[in-house]
Amino acid sequence: MKNRKIAGAILLIAFTFGFNITGIAPILGVLNIRYAAHGTSGVQLLQTIPYALLMAGSLMIGWLTLHFSKKKLALAGLAIVGICGTAPFFTDSYMVLLASRILIGFGFGIISPINTAIVAEFFEPEERAKYLGLHVVGMGLGSMAGNLLGGALAGLGFRWFYLVYLAAFLAMAGVALLLPESPASERESGGHRKLNSRVWLVSAASFVHTLLITVYSTNVGIYVLEQITDNTAVTGAVTAVNAAFALMVGMLFPFISKRFGKHTLPVSILAAAAGYAAILFIPGMAGVYIGSACCGASLSCFMAQCSYLISVSTEPEAVAKASGIFSVIGGIGGLVSPVLLGSVAGTAFGGNTSAGQFLLGGIGMAALGVLTWILVLRKSPVSIKNDSAVIDAD
Repeated sequence: MKNRKIAGAILLIAFTFGFNITGIAPILGVLNIRYAAHGTSGVQLLQTIPYALLMAGSLMIGWLTLHFSKKKLALAGLAIVGICGTAPFFTDSYMVLLASRILIGFGFGIISPINTAIVAEFFEPEERAKYLGLHVVGMGLGSMAGNLLGGALAGLGFRWFYLVYLAAFLAMAGVALLLPESPASERESGGHRKLNSRVWLVSAASFVHTLLITVYSTNVGIYVLEQITDNTAVTGAVTAVNAAFALMVGMLFPFISKRFGKHTLPVSILAAAAGYAAILFIPGMAGVYIGSACCGASLSCFMAQCSYLISVSTEPEAVAKASGIFSVIGGIGGLVSPVLLGSVAGTAFGGNTSAGQFLLGGIGMAALGVLTWILVLRKSPVSIKNDSAVIDAD
């Protein structure tokens, strides 16, 4: 019964974090028109700017877990997400929207690494793939709800979309009931433990993957409206497909991790490369739907595998710190993605277009996937064998 309650809390936290994936993607095309004076890059920045304080929150998590229980931290993060997520409903101001998108990142930064730390604290290594898969399922459900329910609310007016973040307050109530308090003894030394090379390698891969996977969320709405149809409801359906495949992969992650073993990480990266190729080279909405499915599967599998690798690569007391570092480094990739890739696309293709960014994303993902595959063939720092972790010595 205790495990089920903890699983429920993990699902609720992950569900809310799924809104970070959705962000404001379903209304990004509308906002691009509404706030045209701020330019396309300025509007795209609204989708990724939460990474600024997400990094701050994640960087602080190692220290915070020394002073506060994981339960209290989870509740605080959920409260910040709920308050900042719904705030733009009350005003049409771009500056208020920008401020709320910045501040919501701190809430996401707290809850981003907390589930990995909870799993490491309460479950043995051989059980963790299942519960980290559940974490990805929750993220997929949250992202799907954000896209479908948010898209439906946006039909009443784009500002109604923000009310989807009221779900964070419901998650707070559930976590308060289900998640046990962490014993003080578990919080004594984790924040001071050093991180090993595996954490830094996985985090470096996350930087590049997040840099490139962000191309999907910041461009798909604009690409559909510019290249295919001006029906905003279609954008919601496209991002819902993305979330649905993320959800499916999360549910199947224990099987996937057994099937591909040490190759799980490169396979997840190459799935995104295939997705970008589908968007660019398969005509019409068919290519967009296939690409959305591949990108959703890539993000889900990549995050679950990275979380697993971190959970078995360091001691349980230091997992929160390691997960925080992982989130920070990945967050930097998401934060700089629109500006960096927009600049590269503008230089390479004579203009910052969504198609140009998809091409850059596809090439980058293919290169990262091949490099990762070469690295795991040379030496696998962590492999999954008979559903248990085998860790090589440094």
